Amino acid sequence: MYQHLTRPAHGTRALLAALCLTLAPLLAAPEAASAREGGGAPAAPARYRLTWWGDPATTAALGWEQGGAAAEVRYEERARWLETGALTQRAPATPPRARGGAWWAHLTGLRPATAYQVQVVSADGAGPPLWFETAHDAPRPFRLIAGGDSRNHRAVRRAANRLVALSAPLAVLFGGDFTAQDTRGQWDKWFDDWQLSVGPTGRLTPLVPARGNHDSEETLTRAWGEALGRFYYAFNLGGAQARVYTLNSERPAGGEQQAWLAADLAAHPGARLKVAQYHKPMRPHTDMKVEGYDEYTHWAELFTTHALDLAVECDSHLMKVTAPLRYDPTGPDGFRRAAQGGTTFIGEGGWGAPLRSVSAAYPWTIKSGRINHIFLIDVQESGAYEARAVEVPREEELAAEGAAGDPSEDAGALEGHLKPWRGFVLRRAPNSAQPPAP
Repeated sequence: MYQHLTRPAHGTRALLAALCLTLAPLLAAPEAASAREGGGAPAAPARYRLTWWGDPATTAALGWEQGGAAAEVRYEERARWLETGALTQRAPATPPRARGGAWWAHLTGLRPATAYQVQVVSADGAGPPLWFETAHDAPRPFRLIAGGDSRNHRAVRRAANRLVALSAPLAVLFGGDFTAQDTRGQWDKWFDDWQLSVGPTGRLTPLVPARGNHDSEETLTRAWGEALGRFYYAFNLGGAQARVYTLNSERPAGGEQQAWLAADLAAHPGARLKVAQYHKPMRPHTDMKVEGYDEYTHWAELFTTHALDLAVECDSHLMKVTAPLRYDPTGPDGFRRAAQGGTTFIGEGGWGAPLRSVSAAYPWTIKSGRINHIFLIDVQESGAYEARAVEVPREEELAAEGAAGDPSEDAGALEGHLKPWRGFVLRRAPNSAQPPAP
């Protein structure tokens, strides 16, 4: 199973309890972080978000919104901060280039697998004490959350965000369609709700964004920073333990994007586990969506050639899991079940968008349903993984759980909220550990 994050020493429990009480009002009602919910930039720092612009083991990009004209980020290794209470390091903050954008501080030169305490200080006040953990640079167990399509029903979105706080993953892979109309007001509310992903002790979870059909690249850049470029990129976790790809199904899948993907897959043959996320499914499991012809034509064969293990798709607003598949233009709907190896496809988005019925199942579909959900993906040192769809519970249940303290300290209570839907858990060895397919 996955590893919990760094535990505090026994003598720091009182300090952490005080922090939980300090943060509880903000985390229970994220709208209080701004002057009024969805009403533009708040005066003091608020609407925090963390992402990766570089190596997840040594960098982190912290974003937030504020109305003031100056700010800086103060930070320190969390273990040292718990001993001294001092934040001795400083990082400059870059103001937004356009109205509605975020302030950013790119922290570099960090130590892998290390917790860092951070605080934003501006002329209008200081933000709450927060912390995050850098990714590891050598293999070890870790957990990811994957999902997307959060654009409509805020109660579901908020509950799913609370699951992030409860389960404390290394990162969230978010497959796009953050909002419905991509307006500033809707994004303000989205980030108000995202504050519920902050753990009771102030833990921030990095979000890895993909672009959906309801997202413009201009707005995604304002929300998640300019360093992500065309919103297709990749990074390693745990050295060669895993390579994670984010693809952009709203740009042409061929041309430059296909060439980049082919070159990057070829350059990383030693990755034990290869995972991709993108918005538009190749074979959507509802007849309300057209097939992803462009994605299938330009990516499916690359997935098979380079032994991609897992593809996370969104857009259809339902849940599905397929058998491991190999590209086969003569097979059922362009694929055939893989006797060994193959790519497993999961999805298709259920973070709060209107649900659709499963009306286009395929002969290689092994699980599907019309549910609000996220996927938990637990990865072992070897690259073997378990993936389970977790149905999003009522927000009130999670709010009561979070108010009681740090749920990551109570494994029983935590796992009670993270039960696999209908008991189904996908367990797979990585393709790298299997003989080459014929």
